[in-house]
Amino acid sequence: MKKLLLLSSALLLFITTSAQEGHKINAGIDMSFGMPYFNSDKNNPIAAGGSIGYEYDFIFFFGVEAGFRFGGFNQKVGYPDPNIGPGGLGENNGNFEDIYRGTFWAPYIAPKLYFPIGYDDKKDRARYVYLENRLSYTRMNLNLNKIINMTGSAHKYRLQYEIRAGYQFPVDDRWAINCWIGYNTFDFSKIKPEAIKFKNATPIQVGIGFNYIIKQ
Repeated sequence: MKKLLLLSSALLLFITTSAQEGHKINAGIDMSFGMPYFNSDKNNPIAAGGSIGYEYDFIFFFGVEAGFRFGGFNQKVGYPDPNIGPGGLGENNGNFEDIYRGTFWAPYIAPKLYFPIGYDDKKDRARYVYLENRLSYTRMNLNLNKIINMTGSAHKYRLQYEIRAGYQFPVDDRWAINCWIGYNTFDFSKIKPEAIKFKNATPIQVGIGFNYIIKQ
């Protein structure tokens, strides 16, 4: 019984000292892709963005980040046929153009769960896998100038959800690099459905970033 208590205490001490990182600045870039289209007149939608945020670890395995995200999106389609109407697709003979394009920005909040998988003695930091849930209030802005019979721009605010599974490894006792793959609900066809006749979701996301401990 005494050995079991000593082992449990040692394990708890290891997890507490290796997983608690305190106050951090996080930054990253990511790219999201749409599902493949089996249509010669449409390329897959793409969204790319960056983010910067502040994270605080409340306990050894749980942290919350708040920050700001921004980026752009586009989709190439065949040159439109004026006889089809807004957003229509015509004969293009292999020519493609950015018909749907725009920008987005959003504040976000992101709870995270960390799971230590090893410790680097030289850098005095742990390596982790982590799970992040990110909720953002996104403003999406669509450029209408490339769409038939439309000019100007349109925008819409929407709640967006992302879930990321990642790996973080230390560079030194302050800096670390992380990479992730995830799922998100970004869909710019919701901005102006009458202008975009097909779904423009980009659910598959990959990204890379870094963090810096400002206070432990």
